[in-house]
Amino acid sequence: PFPAAVNVGVRPTTSGDPQARAEVHLAGFSGDLYGQELSVEMRTFLREERKFDSLDALKAQIDLDVRAASGIPP
Repeated sequence: PFPAAVNVGVRPTTSGDPQARAEVHLAGFSGDLYGQELSVEMRTFLREERKFDSLDALKAQIDLDVRAASGIPP
């Protein structure tokens, strides 16, 4: 098992697609899991989905979210 941050929503920063998706960011995992089946247990709500001004700002927030999900201070 890996701690993870999960986004469930429409990815407003990177896509105009209205279809909701689940995107999982695993802490400490290096590799490609696209097309693989995962079991995910959601335990805590971290924040609302929002649109970021840039992809870099989104990546920085995802890093903070993964750290929070892992119990690591910002």
